[in-house]
Amino acid sequence: MLHFSKISTQGKEFNLIASGALAFKIHNKILKDECFQRGTKITRNMLLGSVPARTANTQQKKVFFVIISDLDKMNIEELCQTVKEEREKGSYAVCQVIPMYYNEPSFKALKMLRQNFDEVMELSKFNLGSSKALISPEQQHCIITDYSVSMARIMYHVCVKDFAANQKQEIKVAEPVYA
Repeated sequence: MLHFSKISTQGKEFNLIASGALAFKIHNKILKDECFQRGTKITRNMLLGSVPARTANTQQKKVFFVIISDLDKMNIEELCQTVKEEREKGSYAVCQVIPMYYNEPSFKALKMLRQNFDEVMELSKFNLGSSKALISPEQQHCIITDYSVSMARIMYHVCVKDFAANQKQEIKVAEPVYA
């Protein structure tokens, strides 16, 4: 099942989609983050079958951040088709995959995701500095959650808020250099 949230601010949309138990927990933590609470309107769980409901403005460029934690249990064809259509309109889509199993259905799904998203990040087991793997699944989930929240903040601020438009142009003056 897909959990879909649309965060609107300044007439722009940041779409957050989650599939899987861990992805849903991360999805909720992102929505509770202070960054997404100020000056935004959040619309949650807009589902039509397994495809998010579409808005009336079909020409608007959007940003999609998809988190998938149970890739081997998910049918991703409809999601990929929706993202493909949105990307054709100029939208930007990033997918973060938390693999559960390394099997043939997961590899096929990853291939399809890579063909339809701008970026696909596969988060697997994290290592500490001395290459010692984190043994506890709880530790891994905490790191993945923190990383996901940070990634969502970055995408939201850079892609939705258009900081570049608000900054002044630097004036460059050529100065002679003496050697």
